[in-house]
Amino acid sequence: MSLIVSVRVEAATLVVDDDGMASVSNCNDSAMTYMTISAAVMAANPNDTIIVCPGLYLEQVMINKTLTIRGAQFNIDARTRTFVPANESIIDHPCEPVQIEADKVVLNGFTIQGSILPDPCFLAGIWTNPGFSGTNGGHQILNNIVQNNISGIELDSNCVYSTLVQFNLIQNNSNPGPGSGNGIQTNFGLCKATIDQNKFSGDTSTSVLVVAPSSNLAITNNELVTPTPESIALINVTTAAISGNVSTGSTNNSTIDLFGGNSDVIITSNTLLNGIRAIVVDNPFSNFGVLQNTDITAHQNCIQGNSLAGMEVDPAAYPMTPPLNADSNWWGSPSGPSNPGNPTGTGDRIIDPENNVDFTPWLTTPPPGCPQVPNTPGKATGGGKIQSDPTGLDLVLELATLLIKQSVNPTSVGSQATFGFSVSCCGPRGNLEYNDHQANVQIKAISIESFVISASAACPTGKHAQFRGEANEKGTTGTQQVGFIVDVDDCGEPGSTTAGGTDMFKIQTFDYMAGGPLIGGNIQIKQ
Repeated sequence: MSLIVSVRVEAATLVVDDDGMASVSNCNDSAMTYMTISAAVMAANPNDTIIVCPGLYLEQVMINKTLTIRGAQFNIDARTRTFVPANESIIDHPCEPVQIEADKVVLNGFTIQGSILPDPCFLAGIWTNPGFSGTNGGHQILNNIVQNNISGIELDSNCVYSTLVQFNLIQNNSNPGPGSGNGIQTNFGLCKATIDQNKFSGDTSTSVLVVAPSSNLAITNNELVTPTPESIALINVTTAAISGNVSTGSTNNSTIDLFGGNSDVIITSNTLLNGIRAIVVDNPFSNFGVLQNTDITAHQNCIQGNSLAGMEVDPAAYPMTPPLNADSNWWGSPSGPSNPGNPTGTGDRIIDPENNVDFTPWLTTPPPGCPQVPNTPGKATGGGKIQSDPTGLDLVLELATLLIKQSVNPTSVGSQATFGFSVSCCGPRGNLEYNDHQANVQIKAISIESFVISASAACPTGKHAQFRGEANEKGTTGTQQVGFIVDVDDCGEPGSTTAGGTDMFKIQTFDYMAGGPLIGGNIQIKQ
């Protein structure tokens, strides 16, 4: 007769301190312990916990077993904690500081930095790839500062386990190298992953970039700090929620970009302010076999102040029917978005040359949490002449091209024009007359809806004013009532020749746009 005895091995806790002396409860203890994280990983058994005391760990940490590794800032939100190097467990290495080659690893409370070397190094501060290591992924990356790498996190996982990236500060991951400037990127595939409540800052390409076939993603409640190109970009993703994210001025061409092959993507309750294009649906790789985007919906988003478009859907990037469902969004104005289907709208533009965006009904009041800029007491007056500058107004000319393609009666945009206006607040009132002589377009205000004064981006000591309203627009085919937006900058006296910068004037309706520096005249903004 044989006796089989089953012995259960309890998970152990190992301690690391760069001076080699610490205990589980006291990093200042004199007990001997591991001096490097790599040595503790090598000694640990699967499911053990490793506690890492504050210190600078100049090593490449390769994690090849299921472990929970806790830094000195374990469970302390990286987005809000004050960075004091003496209080951090810092992993710093020029060749992929942390490489995960196991399932269900927990990495909590570190600063991870220093990736500067190209291939054969893996470029990212934290690198995962289950296909390379023969594993499944399913990691938890929590409360870490991931900074100053070529890219922040290479995040990949199959569908066996869920992945969570949460409460991290992911910043300045823009060292030179392939994939530079991405906070989180997926090159090999990601499934059942949640990227939630992280702060992205100073990454010069994107916040989240998914370029490999992926599914079941939730990108939620993240902060994209401005003014950098922080953004979310997906290709070939099936079933995803992009929800609750906040961007207040991304310099990327698109804050959210679905650039081909995406399906069943919900964009909801995001705050997308003062960027260039808030949401873009395009397909630049259609010639390489990437399919159209399908089944995209966008609801309850706060979209306002974006210079080119609140939403742009490129030709052939989305089916004609059914149209993209983008109802119940706030576009920056109770009158709704500016679009040929809503010519009196003064909100952010919807550019859909194939008329395949359904944006009605829109929200006539902002959704909860959507910041509103109140009207500003003051006055703006001006008159003069403009002529678009192709070297200094690339964005204006780009939008002009799109509008010409979309307009039923395209006009010559940005030709020499004269204007005069006087607007004051509060409440908003005044007049505007504009005449593009070459294009034979005349715009005369009927009413003023809003008037806001702010600092000028065109000149460091100047003021900026924006006013919106309704106008009669007269062109070669007759007169129509339209919504309009005017932006002006007062850079000094006189407006057309000043050392502080030249005064600026820009006007846009749903089918016309022109703007540029004054070549005669003056603008004054008073508070």
